[in-house]
Amino acid sequence: MGWNRGFGRVKDERKNLSFFKIFQSADLFSESMRAMPYNFMKNISKEDFSYKMVIRAQWGSSWEVDISMNPRFYYMEKSGWNQFVTDNALGENEFVTFTHKGLMRFNVNIYGKNGKEIVTPRKPHTTTPFSKLLRGIKKEEDVKKEDESMGGGVEIEVEKKKRAVEIGESSRGAALKKKKAEKPKLSKKKKKKIKRNKAKNGVPEFKITITNSYLKFLAIPKKFEEAYIPDESKVYMIHHSEGKGSWEVLCLVRETRTIFSSGWCRLAREYPLSVGDRCSFHLVKPDEFVLTTKKAREEITVIE
Repeated sequence: MGWNRGFGRVKDERKNLSFFKIFQSADLFSESMRAMPYNFMKNISKEDFSYKMVIRAQWGSSWEVDISMNPRFYYMEKSGWNQFVTDNALGENEFVTFTHKGLMRFNVNIYGKNGKEIVTPRKPHTTTPFSKLLRGIKKEEDVKKEDESMGGGVEIEVEKKKRAVEIGESSRGAALKKKKAEKPKLSKKKKKKIKRNKAKNGVPEFKITITNSYLKFLAIPKKFEEAYIPDESKVYMIHHSEGKGSWEVLCLVRETRTIFSSGWCRLAREYPLSVGDRCSFHLVKPDEFVLTTKKAREEITVIE
């Protein structure tokens, strides 16, 4: 009976328009991946079409995705698409069918790389970008609060220990300085290598306060650029720290400075960023950043 019901469902859905996508980790969010097939779209009637689609899974979860158009094809906007991909932990060569049920409403069927259909929700991936990074930031803030609550006692103790160490090392200080002076100067490439090795156990980051000009493009600090940015222009994926979106931004490498250019204006508008916001960029992968922000405090005018 179960087989007959399943066969009946497949038979009914064959009457509807449908398309499929294969979700590979290397290409989950590109415009071509989010494209709606041309032959599919030309068969959608004017009465059925709208610029908002709803994707519904077998277990009842649904996602709203905006539709846009470029000169070549219709495509799904990143905000809703990214949420669908993340919530279903896609990216391991899953085969996913999208069946149109009318009025831009789609049923999706997800098949794992073993060919078995997935009929219950999957846990989203908990790898590098968001959860671990945010936990680390939270712990750092908690430590700072704890130090403040101790009324500076910790700082005094640290200062005492520091002085004791300085006195104990004074006898060999001159010898170390002499040895250091004799060492040959490191080349720029070697400095980069050393800095990269130092960051292996942590997440490299740089911090910027947003100005008016930084809403149009963003200059990357020289020290960070020399240590972690390649000597050629490339596209980086920048993720919202709370998983609310991802943006492709061109990192333009010049002789004088390196900047985030194409795609940055859109990120600043959609994130959104404002003048005075303090931003931290965490390099979680060679071509991916996670952006966390602290909003500028509003000025309070006291009327006497």
